Amino acid sequence: MAPTCRAIRVWLAIAAAIAMGAPAHAATLEIPIVLDYRIVEEALAQQVFTGPDRTAEVLSDTIGCNTLLLSNLRLAGGEDERMHLVTDLRANVGTPIGGKCWFARTWHGVIETEQTAHVAPDAPQVRFQVVESRLLRAEDDAQALPRFMQKLINDYVHPRLGAVTIDLAAAVGGIDELIALTVPERDAPVELSGVHLSPESLVVTLALGVPDAPPDWDPASEPPLTEAELAAWDANWQAWDAFATWTIKLLGASADPELRRALAESLLEARYELRDALARDERNRDPVRDLFLQTWTRLAPLLDGSNLPIPGGQALGMASFISAGNALQALDEVAPHLGFRIDRDALRAMARMLVPTVNDQALQYDTTVDPELRALMGLGPELEPQPQPDPEPQPEQEPPQSEPAAPLLGRLLGWLVQSAYASQIDPGLVQRLNTWIPRRSDIDNYLETMDRLLDAVVASERANDKVPRRFLSMYDPLLRATAWQESCWRQYIERQGEIEPIRSSAGSVGLMQINMHVWRGVYDVDEIQGNVGYNARAGNEILAHYLVDYAIRKNEHELTGDDENLVRATYAMYNGGPGHIRRYREEKTPASLKRIDKAFWAKYQAISELGAPAVKPCIVGG
Repeated sequence: MAPTCRAIRVWLAIAAAIAMGAPAHAATLEIPIVLDYRIVEEALAQQVFTGPDRTAEVLSDTIGCNTLLLSNLRLAGGEDERMHLVTDLRANVGTPIGGKCWFARTWHGVIETEQTAHVAPDAPQVRFQVVESRLLRAEDDAQALPRFMQKLINDYVHPRLGAVTIDLAAAVGGIDELIALTVPERDAPVELSGVHLSPESLVVTLALGVPDAPPDWDPASEPPLTEAELAAWDANWQAWDAFATWTIKLLGASADPELRRALAESLLEARYELRDALARDERNRDPVRDLFLQTWTRLAPLLDGSNLPIPGGQALGMASFISAGNALQALDEVAPHLGFRIDRDALRAMARMLVPTVNDQALQYDTTVDPELRALMGLGPELEPQPQPDPEPQPEQEPPQSEPAAPLLGRLLGWLVQSAYASQIDPGLVQRLNTWIPRRSDIDNYLETMDRLLDAVVASERANDKVPRRFLSMYDPLLRATAWQESCWRQYIERQGEIEPIRSSAGSVGLMQINMHVWRGVYDVDEIQGNVGYNARAGNEILAHYLVDYAIRKNEHELTGDDENLVRATYAMYNGGPGHIRRYREEKTPASLKRIDKAFWAKYQAISELGAPAVKPCIVGG
C-alpha cells in the first residue's frame, strides 16, 4: 500500500532525528512527494499517447505498410520496484516495394512493459527505462512474441516509452520557495534526491539540509514576536483563515458527500481554534503557526490516497501541496530551533501549488455571506433578514401586556395548526425586542416576549422538517437553554449610556452568542449584531446542524442508550466545535469544560420543567 500521511510524518521525524544524532553536522531532512500513477498516465498521454482516444502511433512508413499502434493504456505498480504498463498493440508488417505493401501481415495483441524509474542527473525530473516486455495475450493464442514483433517493439516501443519524463521543477521550486519563506535559516535549498516505486505510487524524495540547534538553545522557549510581527498579527490570522477556507472549499467542491462532511468539520474545528486563540490574545507568539499545524494534522489524512477525484493534470499540484504541508509539520517537529513561521506570503505560495493562477482576491479575508461555504457545511439557502417596521424609540414604560406563556405541551400541540405561517417571525415582535434592555419592573414581560420569539423560531425549525419528529420535544428546551446559557436571553446590554449587542472577548455576539470568526461567511455579521430575530434563527440553524448532522448521524444517543444525551452532545459542539461531541462523557475533559456542560444541563432541566420563568434569576442577577 502507499504510505499514509501519518506514516510519512513518522518517517520524516525518524529520518531527521537519526540524521540529527551527530551534533557536529547539520541534519538532512528527507521530504517525500507521493505521486500516484495518474500522474504518470498523464505524462504518457501528453508525451506519447497523443493520438485520438489516447492512442500512440510509434511506427508508420509512408504507405502504411509497417505500423505500430498502441492503445488502451493501463498502468500499475508492482512488488518488484518496477512500473507495469499494459497496452493493446496493433501491428501491420510487410515489405514496401514499388509503392505497394508485399507479404502484409496484421498482428493484434496485448503486451506489458516493465520500467524502472530514476532521478535525472541534470534536471529535477523523474525518467523511466524499459527493462522488459512480454506478451500477455494475442489473437493467435501465441505464448511468446514473434521474433520480428519483438524486434519492432525493442526498436520503436521501448525508446518512446523510455523517453517519458515527469518534470518536478515546479514542485521542487514551490516547496523550496515555501520553506524559504517559513524557515529562512537552512543549510541548502531543497533538492531532488531519489525515487522509489511502490505498488500504488511513485515516492519521490527531496532532501533539505537543516542546521543544528545552537548549543544554548532552550527547546521550551520561543523567540518573541518582533514589533513588525506584532503589527502584522491581525493580518496574519485573517490571512490564515482566508487560506484555510479557500483550500477546504476548493477540495470539497469535487469530493463525495462523506469527504465533504469531513472537510467541513475540519474547517469548523480550525475556526473554533482561531476563536480560542483570539480570545487568549497571546500576542507574544505567532498564532498562525499553531493554527496551521493543528489544522494540517486533521486535514492531511483526508487528502491521503485517491479520496479526491482530481484529474491527472492537477494531481502533481495536489501531491506537492500535501508534501509541502507535511514538510512544514516535520520541520516543526524535528527542528523547532529554526523558528518555523507562516505568513500571508507563505500561504499564498502554498495556495499556488494547488492553483498556480490563484490571485490575491481569492485569498482575501471577507465577511460577506458565501453560498458555497454554506453548501459545503450542508446548510440551506442564506438566512434572509425579515422585513421590520420602521424602528421606534423604546419607551421606558412596560410594553403591552400579553397572554401568559402556554405550557410546553400546549405549545407543541399549537405547532400542529401553525405550519402555514411557522417560517415567519412577527416583525413587530422583533422590533419590540431590538434594543430592549429589561429593567426589574418589566422582566416578566420581557421574558414572555422573548419566549414568543423563541416559540416562533422553534416553529420555523419544525416547518423546515430537519429535526426528526422523535426529537422535537427535546429540541424546544435545547434552544431555550442554549440562549439562557449563552446570554441570559439578552441581545443587548447598556455600556456607558450606549445600547450595544452583548459581545464576548472571543467575538461571540448577541442572544445566541454567534461567533463571528467561526461563522464568518455563513451569516450576515451586521444582522447578527443588530437583529435579535436573525441572531436567534442563526443559533437555531447551528443547533439543528449539530444535532442532526453530527450527534444523530454519529449515533450518540444509541452509543449511550439515552436520547437526551443528544442534547448534551449538541450543546458541547455549539460551545466548542465538532470535536467536542463526546466531551460531556469523557473523563479527560478539562474541569472548566465540565463545569460549562454541568451548568447547561441544569438549565436544560430547569427550563423543561418551568419554562421562561426559570431564566428570571439570570437576568436579575446580570
